[in-house]
Amino acid sequence: MNYQLLIESYSLGSTLSKQEIELLNLELETQIMNINISTEFECYKSAPSHICEGLNLKKDTYWIMCLAEILDLHQPPKFGKTKSVEVFDLLLEKGLVIG
Repeated sequence: MNYQLLIESYSLGSTLSKQEIELLNLELETQIMNINISTEFECYKSAPSHICEGLNLKKDTYWIMCLAEILDLHQPPKFGKTKSVEVFDLLLEKGLVIG
């Protein structure tokens, strides 16, 4: 299943299975690896406003940030940075967001 459909479903109130969370985790890892190749992927575009709103995120939040936020909710780190912070730092480093 497309990760964007999973994110949209979750933002509208559906729950995620353990397998879906693992798929989202793999997707995030792949996107992070690919950021060094190109920033033209769909995940570096803004998610629709209804998805951002459903996740309690700012309007125009990137898909990759939505993905990281969901994973943080389901697999919060025991110590260290959250996935959202790691992704934001990477986007900041690549000049895709302003800090």
